[in-house]
Amino acid sequence: MNLNERSAYNPSRPSSYESPQVKSHTRRPHRKTKTGCLVCKRRKIKCDESRPECSNCIKHSLSCEFAPPKTSILSSSGYRDKLAANGPNDLNLVDLELFHHFCTSTAFTINLDPTMCRLWSNTIPVLGLRHDFVMHSILALGALHIAHLNLEKRDIFTGQAMMHHKAGLAKATPALMEFAEENASAMYLFSALTCLYTYATLRQTDESVLGGKPGVAEWIVLSRQSFSIVRMADETLQTGPLGPMFKAGERRSRLRDQVSYDTFSGAKCLRRLSALITENTPDPRTEEAYRTAIEDLLKIFNVVFAMPMEMRESSDVFGWPFRLTDGYLELLQQPTQEALVILAYFSVLPELLGSKWWLEGFGRHLFSKIYPLINDEHLAWIQWPLDQLGWSPDEAKHPRCR
Repeated sequence: MNLNERSAYNPSRPSSYESPQVKSHTRRPHRKTKTGCLVCKRRKIKCDESRPECSNCIKHSLSCEFAPPKTSILSSSGYRDKLAANGPNDLNLVDLELFHHFCTSTAFTINLDPTMCRLWSNTIPVLGLRHDFVMHSILALGALHIAHLNLEKRDIFTGQAMMHHKAGLAKATPALMEFAEENASAMYLFSALTCLYTYATLRQTDESVLGGKPGVAEWIVLSRQSFSIVRMADETLQTGPLGPMFKAGERRSRLRDQVSYDTFSGAKCLRRLSALITENTPDPRTEEAYRTAIEDLLKIFNVVFAMPMEMRESSDVFGWPFRLTDGYLELLQQPTQEALVILAYFSVLPELLGSKWWLEGFGRHLFSKIYPLINDEHLAWIQWPLDQLGWSPDEAKHPRCR
């Protein structure tokens, strides 16, 4: 056969050296979520993103935790305007020091729960970056903490704390008057930080946080502002960035009902006080206000004394002002002798919390404000708290009522 007669190359036929045609197919898209909880991400399973706890964590009894929301300075026109206005030479190193100290030190002194420590050190600073009144409160508390630790610079940082506290109040007051539910977390956080500031400065000067003459009830009124925000936006707060804070509070609150026996020596005194007040209070509503305040105090004392010092939390104690009835608060603002005596018993509790720098001396100072208002007839009623505090009448700055 002639070589020329061999089959000629036909470009229409596929060559044996050419890749065979592969049937193309489209991969089914897989929806990935970037906002699931951290536990599901670690376990590499799909999260339904239910807040404050996803279904997977509830099913497996795990502590559900969501990452704090990411913020971008460039995504906010407000931040761009601030950066343009301030310029490169307006960096406030003192404020940066206060912010750094809060994130790396102060945040870990507020609560012992690891989840709460992460909340205070990560989530709460993010809210401060979004809301200037929250940032002022963060800086004020950070400054107070430095002042507590550094005696040589106490005056300087106390001054910084006062400045940021007042600036935060000035900016938060209009926002609170025009309350919007989307800002509920920021408003609640500001109120909580203001409470911590109040507790930390009560022992130093009444002018910074109190008003009026005796000022024994004003700090309670201030504390209860947080409660009013919860009533207005409970669901938003529970499912928002501060959700873990409310879950932790609920767990601690349940402890009050788990200790059904008396664990401290003053229980008999409190029960005797309740009987005396009931016997001498003819008005049913007034008697109920006193009785419910004492019953709650009994539960708190029993819980606190049932736990070792290192397990006690401030929320175990300072839930009491939130749960007080309006009737009791009105009696305390008058003030009546019975309401003052009950508050004198409460003043023992902060001193049982151990190393809380922002509560150092709080109970003793509160008792020193109550003692001059107690008349001779009711002086014996406060003997137990007086003994527990190791307090001397010589510490009173004013003469007692008679």
